[in-house]
Amino acid sequence: MHTTQDWHNHAQFNMTQAMSSQKNAGRQNATSRAAHDETITDNLSNYNDVHSTMENKVKMSYRLREKLQARADSVENAIAQTRQNLGDLEAAYRAKDAPLQLCKWRMEQREKRPLREQVRDNVEVTLEAENATLIDTKHKLADAIKRTKNMISVLEEKLAELRHDIDQKTQALGIDEMCLRTTHRSYQVTVDQTPRSRSLAGSTRLPSAVKKSPQNQVQIHESTKNEVNRQQQALRLATSGANLEDSAKALREANAKLIMRCQKAADDALAKTERALQERVNEAQHMRRRLENELRATQAEIDGTKRTISDTRSQIKSLEEPMDNASTCNSWRKQRAHQEHITDPVSTKLQEHQTMLLRAHEDLKDHHDNEKSHLQELNHRKERLKADLSDKSAALHIDLNCLTHEATHVNGKPINNLSRNKMTRAMKMDPMFVPMQAMHSGVPPYTAR
Repeated sequence: MHTTQDWHNHAQFNMTQAMSSQKNAGRQNATSRAAHDETITDNLSNYNDVHSTMENKVKMSYRLREKLQARADSVENAIAQTRQNLGDLEAAYRAKDAPLQLCKWRMEQREKRPLREQVRDNVEVTLEAENATLIDTKHKLADAIKRTKNMISVLEEKLAELRHDIDQKTQALGIDEMCLRTTHRSYQVTVDQTPRSRSLAGSTRLPSAVKKSPQNQVQIHESTKNEVNRQQQALRLATSGANLEDSAKALREANAKLIMRCQKAADDALAKTERALQERVNEAQHMRRRLENELRATQAEIDGTKRTISDTRSQIKSLEEPMDNASTCNSWRKQRAHQEHITDPVSTKLQEHQTMLLRAHEDLKDHHDNEKSHLQELNHRKERLKADLSDKSAALHIDLNCLTHEATHVNGKPINNLSRNKMTRAMKMDPMFVPMQAMHSGVPPYTAR
């Protein structure tokens, strides 16, 4: 059996052990409660960090998407404007077909002038200059069309890149918004279901975040860097789109100026050609009038020469009677008696008369031959004048034909058509003028009637 002291010692030992266990359990309870509070604090703090970071990411994604969408809309508008500008360029390019066709047709028509009229006049020079100007403008417009098409292609590529980035950001934004809503609901559930410690009870302020470990700081730095890179890439994309729009705008302005310059150059070249044609027509008209006057004068001289020839022939014929008379008298006087057969004044006068008649006959015959020679020369000159007048009339009609035609389009096809106003002026200049339509115009030719 145990002694009373043993009994006391044993009970005291049990109580001491119990007290030690109670103290350890109390310390553990306090440590656990502190761990609970720390867990709640860390959990709520991380919820807050996740919610705040995700909310900022969503807001930034919205801003980036709006900026990219605005840039995409602007690029799309730039594409539409550039396509319109391309249409203007192509229209200006096609508009040069009719004037170029008219210019070449005029050159071909003037090659049909008579040989003596095929001179290198100012009309030829201006037609060649107009042809070169029109070809040069078409080359410049073709180069501009090529550059504009390339710009449209680059703009479309940039628009596709912007839309692809917008689609990616829209998809990522949808996921982030879904995560944000889920996180917000989870946060509320966690707040409602988690018992608050006395230290947090009654407090509406979220607990501050716990100190981050070095590894977490590295991850945060890396993630922040990635987000900054994402934003910078979006801004670079928007900036490159804006720079491309500026380039497209500058190209459109240059194209508009080029269209105006080309049109002015073509109009100026056409005006010079038509002025040269009008001057050449006036010059040909003046020369024709001179030729007609000279032809009339030559005809009058031919008529006078013919009358003189007729008079000379009559004068020669009129000498036949005196010559026959002188010969008859001389023959009869030879029959005088021998004593009377002397050279008397009658014989002398008869001899003088006969000599005068012979000399006059020879002179008149020489005059007659010369008159016929001059008549032949006058007829030859008359034919030369008529041929020259005919050639100049033909050349004049060719130039009038060139002058009365104008370039136009019918059903989108370039043709050379007669201008009624110019036709009226041409008919006043020469009522005998009959214009010939270009073979490819499809319009029946006008006539002077």
